Amino acid sequence: PPSPPPSPPPSPPPFDCTYFRLDIVADSFTTTETSWDLYVEPREKSAVLLQATGRSGNGCLPDGRYRLSVFDSQGDGICCKYGDGSFAVTVAREHNTRPAEDSPPILTGSAFGALASIIFTVPYLAPPPSPPPNPPPSPPPFP
Repeated sequence: PPSPPPSPPPSPPPFDCTYFRLDIVADSFTTTETSWDLYVEPREKSAVLLQATGRSGNGCLPDGRYRLSVFDSQGDGICCKYGDGSFAVTVAREHNTRPAEDSPPILTGSAFGALASIIFTVPYLAPPPSPPPNPPPSPPPFP
């Protein structure tokens, strides 16, 4: 019998956006103690866009400024007393594309008390590379 047709590619989002991924590496209690939320900054003028308890998450964000808050209900963070937990935020480098698996995170954290709160902007603009050092001066020409 003939093979079924291939699945169509996923539909692009209805607007230009930057994919965001939050990866959480659990300590011994992350699934019950750790939660997070993401909203447009400033917070007082924004509803929560994404949130979860004890797990990683992702979404597609329009250009703007965001605040990620990671909470620990016991106030001991996710590192290091009960394991080596951490979190990392990765964003795509281009609109409407997912971050590559090997993309470096733009933000990381682990050792905090009850709250780690971080502001970031999308599209993420990496700091410019440092200029190369000035070359040594050329020796004067021979007379």
